[in-house]
Amino acid sequence: MTELIVGRVLSVGHAPGARGPSYLVRLDLGGRGERDAQMEPGDYAADDLVGRLVVVSLDDEAIVLAARSHGGPRLVVPDGDVEPGTVVA
Repeated sequence: MTELIVGRVLSVGHAPGARGPSYLVRLDLGGRGERDAQMEPGDYAADDLVGRLVVVSLDDEAIVLAARSHGGPRLVVPDGDVEPGTVVA
């Protein structure tokens, strides 16, 4: 079953072998450990993502959620400081 949880970005690199521009993001998911996820970079600089909280869809793989916009993807983020691993309702 898919869950939405908060993750903190630990590191960002370029995803090898991706079909298009893509970051490989290492996420801290609190008590669920660390996971890797790919995300479309849009106009986000890799260095600006480190330390940010993001909403992650967690199933067989972790997916950093973003809303599609004419200006590219916009990250879905919590409205305040919450712990990594917090469930999004």
